[in-house]
Amino acid sequence: MKEIIAIHGWAGDSYQWSNWEKIFKSYDWEWQTYERGYKEISPHAPKWNHNSNQLEVKRVAICHSLGSHIIDTKVLYLATHVVLINSFSRFVPTGKENRPTKLALNSMINAINTPNEASMLKKFHIKAYKPNRTEVKSSESRLLNLSDSGRLKLKNDLKLLMNSDSLPNGLRSSTKVLIVNSEKDQILANQTKEKLVEDLKKHLKAAPKIINLQDEGHFITKIKNIAKVKQSLELDHA
Repeated sequence: MKEIIAIHGWAGDSYQWSNWEKIFKSYDWEWQTYERGYKEISPHAPKWNHNSNQLEVKRVAICHSLGSHIIDTKVLYLATHVVLINSFSRFVPTGKENRPTKLALNSMINAINTPNEASMLKKFHIKAYKPNRTEVKSSESRLLNLSDSGRLKLKNDLKLLMNSDSLPNGLRSSTKVLIVNSEKDQILANQTKEKLVEDLKKHLKAAPKIINLQDEGHFITKIKNIAKVKQSLELDHA
């Protein structure tokens, strides 16, 4: 048996996985999607369907960005494989990039529930999807339908992101990890990506595998690149 729970990152939603779901389901993967509920979509936190420890069971948590830090700890703990897409252990870099990054994050926090909210979220999504534009418009339209509880989550999750300083709780040392990094990502600093690899190498029994995508931004949208991730998991190279 092979199953997936996918979790989006900050200001994302479950719709961003539509192409991923189609591809994986076509290869007989069971697919569930976590929904944080920032927008007018009901929150949903799925659990694993198969909790057996048999070798043929694969439970894969696919986490985008902040998703690895907001996924249910037990779900992460029971995962046999984890895919970290443009993710991090510590988001805010040290050195000269520290202060401007913190200022930018605080500015985003302060814009929520103000007249500047819509423009802030639009700028974030355009930057996160660059160099791809295919999904931006539909994503932007959903950002206009934030719930009050969603706004509170956006604020609290930005604070969580800003204060992140370690690997996600629940990640076992025996878990097989695949890192997927986009070379045109405009959200994560290179130092942040390097810190994740460094922390994982110290924590895991087996070093993480890494896929570097040259033609993607923070969000991964191209079918060929989703297929690369699928192939790696099929070959058990996570």
